Amino acid sequence: MSDIDFNDLLRDAEQMTAQIDKENTGIPRLNRTLSQIHDVTKKKLAKTSNILSTDSNEINASILLAAKGIDAPKLTQTIESLNIQPNIQPSAKVNQISDETISPFDRLTNIEHLRDVDLPSFLKSEKESVLTSIIAEARQKTNQEIEDSFSTSNELEWEKQKQKIMTELLGSFNPDVSVSNTTTSSYSNRQAGFNPQARTVMNDIELEFARQIYLYNQKILNKEQPKPDLIKTFANFIKKMNEKNLEDLWDMIETMTNLPPMDFDQKLNYLERNNSEKTQLGYVNQAISHLERSFKDLIQNTVNANLKQAKLGGGLGTLRLVSGYLRLSSSEKYHQFSEETFDDKQPLWPTIYLCIRCGDIEAAKSVALNAKKEDIANYLDEIIKDSRNNCRGRLNHISENKLKIEYKSKIKRVNDAYKRAVYCYLGRYSGDDDSINEVLDNVDDFLWFKLNSVVFKKDQQSDNMTFQEFQAKMSVEFGEKYFTQNRNPFTYLQVLLLTAQFELAVEFLLKYETMIVHGVHMAIGLYEKNMLNILKNPVSSQLIVSGEPNEPKCLRRINLPFLIRMYTRKFECTDPREALEYYFFLRNLKVSTQISGEFKRISNYFALYISELALETREFEVLFGRLEKNAVRKPGIVDKFTNDEEANSIISLVAEEIENKGLIEEAVKLYDLCKQHQRVLELCNKLTSVVVTEINVPNSNRDRLKNMVMSIALRYKTETAITSKAIPKSIITTFYLLVDLMTFFDLYHAQNWETAYETLNKLNILPATSSNVDSKVRDFVAYSEEIKRNFPDLILASMTIISNLYSKINSMPTRGSGFQSSSLMMGAQNEKKTMLEELKEQARALIKFVGCIPYRLSGDINARLLQLEVMMN
Repeated sequence: MSDIDFNDLLRDAEQMTAQIDKENTGIPRLNRTLSQIHDVTKKKLAKTSNILSTDSNEINASILLAAKGIDAPKLTQTIESLNIQPNIQPSAKVNQISDETISPFDRLTNIEHLRDVDLPSFLKSEKESVLTSIIAEARQKTNQEIEDSFSTSNELEWEKQKQKIMTELLGSFNPDVSVSNTTTSSYSNRQAGFNPQARTVMNDIELEFARQIYLYNQKILNKEQPKPDLIKTFANFIKKMNEKNLEDLWDMIETMTNLPPMDFDQKLNYLERNNSEKTQLGYVNQAISHLERSFKDLIQNTVNANLKQAKLGGGLGTLRLVSGYLRLSSSEKYHQFSEETFDDKQPLWPTIYLCIRCGDIEAAKSVALNAKKEDIANYLDEIIKDSRNNCRGRLNHISENKLKIEYKSKIKRVNDAYKRAVYCYLGRYSGDDDSINEVLDNVDDFLWFKLNSVVFKKDQQSDNMTFQEFQAKMSVEFGEKYFTQNRNPFTYLQVLLLTAQFELAVEFLLKYETMIVHGVHMAIGLYEKNMLNILKNPVSSQLIVSGEPNEPKCLRRINLPFLIRMYTRKFECTDPREALEYYFFLRNLKVSTQISGEFKRISNYFALYISELALETREFEVLFGRLEKNAVRKPGIVDKFTNDEEANSIISLVAEEIENKGLIEEAVKLYDLCKQHQRVLELCNKLTSVVVTEINVPNSNRDRLKNMVMSIALRYKTETAITSKAIPKSIITTFYLLVDLMTFFDLYHAQNWETAYETLNKLNILPATSSNVDSKVRDFVAYSEEIKRNFPDLILASMTIISNLYSKINSMPTRGSGFQSSSLMMGAQNEKKTMLEELKEQARALIKFVGCIPYRLSGDINARLLQLEVMMN
């Protein structure tokens, strides 16, 4: 503004004033003094200076736009009204980054947004956006699948480790209570005499049980008839140990499982057979027989120890034995309740009761007749007659009801406890009102009396317990704590066995370290007799589980596969033969798909555990045998239990798992063992293709593979059974070509150029002249990947051989004292020239072949090939 003259301003102001006056707009004139004009001017100047100092850039821009005829405020409104759309286009920064340092996904995601310019750009942007979202979604889904697969694999691995840990913990369990002093001390002596440096880790009792298992399996495999009784076998060898507690245990087990033959429908399951009236009646009869026999033996042993006091005389029989027993001073309790006597002042009702307790109803009947108790004698006679048809006789319902009424009205109030006991026995009155507690003063008498009163069908008019209710009362209502408190733990085991609760008995035995071996073999013996309730789908690592909600509370199920695996875990590595004898019992137990894990085609636990044992011990030759030089498989210990088909199936499954673990060489041997020749060749191709071009060093990986592959190649060529029909021809061709290539590279690395060149020409896989390049390119396309990956090294080796031969031939003398005439010299020169031309032609053919094949060679190899070819020219 300093360039504008004041006179000019004054002139302009006068012109504006004149114009206003001329137009007569009606605006009043404002007359200001000189001082007022000065003040207004100062204010205007200050305001203009402030604007120029703060917004000079905007003012200059507005002036520039105005000079070009553009309205700045209108332009601002137009720009704000535009709808800008993003356009995806690779960033300039991304283009500067090397392709090798950025992933394809990052290349797509590293983008910037631009404005839409036209329809093609918009469509391209939308397409790239969709592709990007699809890739992101696929990547997220893949990551989720990988995490799920990893979690599942971890869970299966942890399940296996958990089973191992539980087995080791159970094997090292040391209870505070021992079953008996005799048993514990005996086992301690055996274990003390066990040599820990011996091959086996099994003690004497385990070895003897294993021997009996071996003999039993031998008879089963030989299909001996009738089928041997494994429990009886165990009981017989336990008797030779002269240990009373163990002998009584196995005697009970043998008695309770020695049921008469029963014809059941094959479709019935264990519970249906076990809950049938025939089976329960058999268990009760066997338990009562055992208790009666044991009681009679007890009386006999007591009398034999006091013959002078017993005064037996020359007679025999139960009555004479009971009479002698009642004369002993130790039988005072039988006299204190007696009110009636007979024949030499013997107590009447104790004599009848003891005869019945010994299982001799005839003797009890004779006593009743002698004492003129005709009614009791008649009841006993009815029982004797009924026993001829039902093994253990019973009174009919009319007689039982009559006796119960008489008991409740008269007999219940008499002082003679044994008279009350005889009436309760005859009428099958349970005596739950404590009226005969004086008689039932020990567990044996209690069990005998209660078992005689149980029924097998619930009758609303009867207060007798069913057999299942009595089982539940013993194991659930009373339970282990009741019977083991201030008693020998063996008592509770006896209760469980005599009430046919075998699963609970096995569970009880497994709680004591010294009794685990008996619990395991008891379970195996029961399973062989179809008397063990096993878990239907033993997926979990629980050894014993409760029954279903609708089943009795006392019912248990045994996880037999886990029990046997737990027991054999201790010695399976040192004694695999013995472990297999135990696994053989599991041959009919089907494997759940949740348990089989990787072994998808395993059908039974026998095969599953053999597979796991082979993977753990790696004793493949011991388990599965080996191939002899004549290609015949030498049997392993598995072949004793299986036929060839099943053995090959197990070996195949183990080979698959070994292959999955990356042990390819071991897998090849196993596949070869089970005659899966195609898989052998495929894996050999996979292994050989990696090392075929390497230098062969003694005892190296390549040297070991070469020996294995060569032996397989020689054997398969001589075996007419090799299935050229079943195995694809491409696999066989690849195998033998790789074997020949190994021979070629051995010659190449040994710098045996002439022989290597001859071998290469015999292989006929590279073009010798430019004319057959096309045919060799077609052959190359048909080769497998195992062959193609070795072509770069093969081509380079071939070019090196050609170059070395060219140099060698070119340096050979063509004239000298060796030639006698010019014609011979001319012939030698021509021959040398021909050989050199052939080598040069072959080199040119290789260069052309490299350019034609659909396979990318590295830059170093291409450069080396061209260098060698140039050197020859």
